[in-house]
Amino acid sequence: MHRSLRVACVMFCFIAMLGPLAAQTNVRGTDPNAQEHLARAQQALAKKQLDLAAQELHEAVTADPTNVEARANLGVVEFLQGKYVEAEPDLREALKLQPKLWKAQAILGLCEKAQRKFDSARSLLEKSFFHLDDPQLQMRAGMALVEIDYQRREFEPALAVLASLQKIDPANPDVLYVIYRIHSDLAVQARDTLASVAPDSARMHQLLAEHLVTEGKIKEAIVQYQEALHMNPRLPGVHFELGEAILEDSTSDEARKQAEQEFETAIKINPDDAKSESRLGALANLRNEKEIALQHYSQAAELDPAYSEAQVGLGAVLMSTGHPEKAIEHLLQALRLDPLNASAHFRLSQAYRQLGRAADADEEVAKFKQLREAEERLQAVYGQLNQDAGAEKALQSDLPK
Repeated sequence: MHRSLRVACVMFCFIAMLGPLAAQTNVRGTDPNAQEHLARAQQALAKKQLDLAAQELHEAVTADPTNVEARANLGVVEFLQGKYVEAEPDLREALKLQPKLWKAQAILGLCEKAQRKFDSARSLLEKSFFHLDDPQLQMRAGMALVEIDYQRREFEPALAVLASLQKIDPANPDVLYVIYRIHSDLAVQARDTLASVAPDSARMHQLLAEHLVTEGKIKEAIVQYQEALHMNPRLPGVHFELGEAILEDSTSDEARKQAEQEFETAIKINPDDAKSESRLGALANLRNEKEIALQHYSQAAELDPAYSEAQVGLGAVLMSTGHPEKAIEHLLQALRLDPLNASAHFRLSQAYRQLGRAADADEEVAKFKQLREAEERLQAVYGQLNQDAGAEKALQSDLPK
């Protein structure tokens, strides 16, 4: 978006907010002259004439210094004009008269932040944030608060604010990016600490294995998983991850047997391991052992009712054994749990087709294709990121050590 247009949009949002700001208080002046200037200011704001609005609000405040509406709105207009120093005393005076003017308090916090008064800015933004009822102002105030916390490496309060912002706008790219950034920083922080305090521990080998899996180096990852289990055969989660890596490395009968042993061991260590039960169901289904597959998938669904893959597995087995009606129940449940499960949409289309529900089948196929195309685009983005990272490493390798 062009900068001038973006500024105009922000300005419009804050102008639209001025009315509710004044409405938060019953402490309004009654001076007729002040009220006349206030009316003119509102007319100017409606036309986005900030300079004229500021002039009228100044006159209103001069006529009635205790008029909260005039004080608060003048501070907002000055904020919109970028006059943060001038806005500060007007907003503070409004808050003296009416301390619970949350919107004025949030805007004062934004003014303080713009002047690099981070301690006072944070205090004002934190106090007002959860009281705001204007989504646009709450988003701006929340992101300002997160920025301050992030710079101070105070991740826990930042994540709490981000959780609220995500409810306001779940698809906001800025919110999603900062959530990703903070979790990435926390992961790097934990990794570096682990490498420092326990560089040859079983957990460190597990971490290395997981990193190798993300890089597609499956054989090397298997070695690291095995080393972790050599050090601690009952290390939680590792048998499952090793089984997954073995299946990713090879689909041979021997590999499937090895993976199955790992999943069975995982369940012996943790009888509540729904994912390992589900993988055993998938392997049994590949061997055409339908009853055993149903048992494993049913157990996985019972252990973890929110695990959509177990429901998809149940649907697939029931469909292959001539029970499409029952399969549909489980596949719909899988989609209630995970609407973006492409496999569930595909299986559901097959079940509908078996029952002669062609229109429903076509709808599910369309959703499946849409999800697959989105997944391919995402993989292309990740592929480009990996290429860029590889190029950066190659450049760094030429640097003097």
